[in-house]
Amino acid sequence: MSSTDIDLAMESLDAEMIRHKIDSKAINMAKYLKNHFACYGIKSPVRNEIQRKWFTELKKYDLDPWDIVYNLWAKDQREYQYIAIDYMRRIPKKSIDKDDYRKLEELITTKSWWDSVDGLATNLVGRYFEKFPEMKEQVIEKWRHSDDMWLNRTCLIFQMKYKNDVDFKLLKDLIRQYQPVKEFFIQKAIGWSLRQYSKFNPKGVKDFVEEVNLQGLL
Repeated sequence: MSSTDIDLAMESLDAEMIRHKIDSKAINMAKYLKNHFACYGIKSPVRNEIQRKWFTELKKYDLDPWDIVYNLWAKDQREYQYIAIDYMRRIPKKSIDKDDYRKLEELITTKSWWDSVDGLATNLVGRYFEKFPEMKEQVIEKWRHSDDMWLNRTCLIFQMKYKNDVDFKLLKDLIRQYQPVKEFFIQKAIGWSLRQYSKFNPKGVKDFVEEVNLQGLL
């Protein structure tokens, strides 16, 4: 890998992002994210087109995918983190390594907000455990007891795309653990995960909600 190559790749993307930025929309986008992050004000359809061309351009470089991701994550504007997540979603499952959960944990706990965490959890963490189910107990046990709320939320929502393959016992155990927690994003994750799984197991979810007396979440 050449550092010059990653610099050239990032400069190319930066030029397109700056060319399409809209200051008025950037202000509104930042407000939507509670002003935690700077934004360029680039809407998803435009960003998708920019990144589509950039992903094709990347093929001419010999770059480590994680080097690309970390460079994107280091950028101030929030759109770069969205590009990083979309880039990771394109990486073939066969290229995911067993140790990648450490890198995912780093991203989840860096520049954390619901938009990045949900994209990482439901897409990338979920796919990681599909490839390495033997790692689930070890990693989730660590994350569920972490002081980092975003890792806790990840435990609740990483199965969102599993459909009938949800480990309902694990989900119920997690919900029981977090039921007393008043944190908004944890309570929302409980409701979201149960609503999604109820599409595939409505009776099981209904029985569980009644059993633990969950109120105001569904």
